[in-house]
Amino acid sequence: MYSKIKDYLEMNISDQRLQHSLSTALICVELCSRFGVDEGKGRIAGIAHDISREIVLDSAVITSLDDGYPVTDQERQSPVLLHGRVGAAFLKDNFNLDDNEILQAVRWHTAGHPDMGRLGQILFVADYIEPGRSHISHSFRELIMKLDLNKMSLKILTNQTAYLRDRGYDVSESSMQLYDKLSNFE
Repeated sequence: MYSKIKDYLEMNISDQRLQHSLSTALICVELCSRFGVDEGKGRIAGIAHDISREIVLDSAVITSLDDGYPVTDQERQSPVLLHGRVGAAFLKDNFNLDDNEILQAVRWHTAGHPDMGRLGQILFVADYIEPGRSHISHSFRELIMKLDLNKMSLKILTNQTAYLRDRGYDVSESSMQLYDKLSNFE
C-alpha cells in the first residue's frame, strides 16, 4: 500500500509536499516504534496524510464529502481544513484502504479531534515537527521528542492555538475538544 500511495504522490503533488510527506512518514515510524503502535500503519498514514492537500476544495467537493461527520462553518470558510477528511475518503475510494485506524489518523491530522487514537496523535505530532518545517526550531523539536504522546499533542495544540489567536483566527472546535481531553490526563 505504501508504495502505491508513494507512486501516486510522485505523479500528483509538488516535490516540496512529497518531501514533507516522506519526512512525516519517517517521523511516524519513529514515534510508532517508541509508543508501541504498528509502524507499517504509521508509515502509510505519514505518506498519505496530505494526499488531498493540493487539490482545490470547492463547494462541489464540500457538498460531496460523505464521511459521516458534518462540515463545520469553519471548514466551509476555510476549506483547506478539510484536506484530511477528503484525503481519508480518497484513500478509501481510490486505494481501497479500509483500515479505520489509518483513515482516522489521516482524517483528523489537520486540527486534531477528541476521537483520534494513538496513531492519529502520532501523525498529528509528526506532521507538525517533521524536520522540513521551518516554523519550529530544532530545540522545540528536541523538547517535544522528550515528552509522552499526550504531552506532545498538548504542547502542539497549545502552540497552534496561540499562533491562530495571535493572528485573529478561530481555533477549531475539534482542536479545543482534543485539548480539553488531553488536559484531563495531566
